[in-house]
Amino acid sequence: MIRPIQREFCAMSTHDLENLITFRLARLVSELNRQSNRLLRQTGGLNVPEWRVVSLLGKGGEMNGRQLGSLARLDPGLLSRTLNGLEQRGLILTTRRPDDRRAVWASLTPAGWDVEKATRPVMLARHERLMASLSSEQQAIILPLIDQLSQTIAAENAASGEE
Repeated sequence: MIRPIQREFCAMSTHDLENLITFRLARLVSELNRQSNRLLRQTGGLNVPEWRVVSLLGKGGEMNGRQLGSLARLDPGLLSRTLNGLEQRGLILTTRRPDDRRAVWASLTPAGWDVEKATRPVMLARHERLMASLSSEQQAIILPLIDQLSQTIAAENAASGEE
């Protein structure tokens, strides 16, 4: 006979989960990505990983896949699919250099620059709206707090042998 799950246990587990910073941040990132995907589809026909690549290339010029993956925080498989999709749509051009045939280099095409120029102000305005929802004191500390958490994670990963 299967026993019903006690409500107190479920409520307590949900409550505990709600208090975990990782759960709350993951939920926030999910909500932010859903909103970003909607705005990016409407503006430039992009999704979040594509926008990261287009935005990074718009800011930094030509980059190789390793640089893009690291800066955009995209795993190699997702980066490869993203680059292929952007190239098929004519937004980027990828090349290999004679001195290193393993590395893929990407740069924006004129159409890619158009998409980058169209999406940049939309995403900056969104950032401004989000920041405006915070008090000036909260605005002053939110990015340093995120940086501190990132540094803590990086130090823990390095100590355990992870990248």
